[in-house]
Amino acid sequence: MTKLHAGRHGSRWRTLTAQVRAKRGPCCRCGQRIDYRLSYPDPACFSVDHYPHPLSTHPHLAEDPANLAAAHLLCNQSAGNKGELPGLGEVSESW
Repeated sequence: MTKLHAGRHGSRWRTLTAQVRAKRGPCCRCGQRIDYRLSYPDPACFSVDHYPHPLSTHPHLAEDPANLAAAHLLCNQSAGNKGELPGLGEVSESW
């Protein structure tokens, strides 16, 4: 398995996915309700997002429940590496 897919396969990932799904939260990206009845590949279906820290930049958080959130599939795919939030004392834009 490549690093790119680390943290997205196996029984541990299925358990984590079920835990995120069970919370029935809104999309962490757009804030809108997710229709949990929809299934892949519907762009509005539920997916697990590595949020707020992207998997590509924080692979050590791949299976950290605190870094997993519900998202629409399209919101998740569109986000790319834009997941990080500014840290305490940092501004969100370059001034």
